[in-house]
Amino acid sequence: MQEQKKKKIRSRDITHRMIVMNQMHRRMLECNLEGTGIHRAQHRLLMTLAKHSFASQVELAKFLEISPATVAVALKALKKSEYITQKMREDERGKEFNRRNFVELTEKGRKLVEESCDFFDMLDEQMYVGFSESEKEQLCDYFDRIYENMERLKNAAMEGQNETV
Repeated sequence: MQEQKKKKIRSRDITHRMIVMNQMHRRMLECNLEGTGIHRAQHRLLMTLAKHSFASQVELAKFLEISPATVAVALKALKKSEYITQKMREDERGKEFNRRNFVELTEKGRKLVEESCDFFDMLDEQMYVGFSESEKEQLCDYFDRIYENMERLKNAAMEGQNETV
């Protein structure tokens, strides 16, 4: 019997598969969000607020790597849909300070976060059905190496930009 030659897998094919899986994951999230009145970016902000406290919208924007204006628009929509409340912060003497809004999840917001966590747990489990623990560990190692390579490329690109400034 002749040995079949293995088809060489191009790096671009692997990258394409990762992108397609990311798109599928995003579409599944969007389907899960139907009927909530919020879109994916607002959902990301809501999930972030559930895990972290921020002193200002500027801090939140930096954390999410988006503009403060984008945060303001998303918070306005989340407030209108009753997922969050915004209150002026006061110091111990009852005075407002720095005119910063404190953002808090409402019960409706906490419920959506909890349902989303359950959805992500289910999705994560289903994505890796048929994978052994060692295969999942190996996959994580591969992704870590890809990430390190991308970090190196990003840092080299940033150094190149700094030299031209």
